[in-house]
Amino acid sequence: MAENATSVIIRGERTPIPSPEELQRNRIALPHLPKVHVSELCRYLAAVKREKVLATPQERRISILPEMEQLMQLEEWHHPDLAAGEPPSATETFRQLADVLATGDTALYRPSKPANTHWRNWPDAGTL
Repeated sequence: MAENATSVIIRGERTPIPSPEELQRNRIALPHLPKVHVSELCRYLAAVKREKVLATPQERRISILPEMEQLMQLEEWHHPDLAAGEPPSATETFRQLADVLATGDTALYRPSKPANTHWRNWPDAGTL
């Protein structure tokens, strides 16, 4: 982030950039102090301003035909390690989601692996 940045505007609302101490209180590691990276700010905003940084229901429908219905919405799932070469097609999660989309049967989504989409599971994210 720019060293002189003091705030960020999210959906028209000015939000102060938290201090390094506030980031650390939210369990966000800051390995490059005194520099704070954008990915670290984004982790903070996802924790404290979640409803502001995620797409609204209307925004999620922008590229969807009006007659299409939402089958399900996942907040977390087991994501493949793309950086390690694990393709989505090789993972249970994405195979099951493909089955749900092909059939419309949400009961086909029965994950056996724990969710790993929380940023703490990907400590190098934002640095690759």
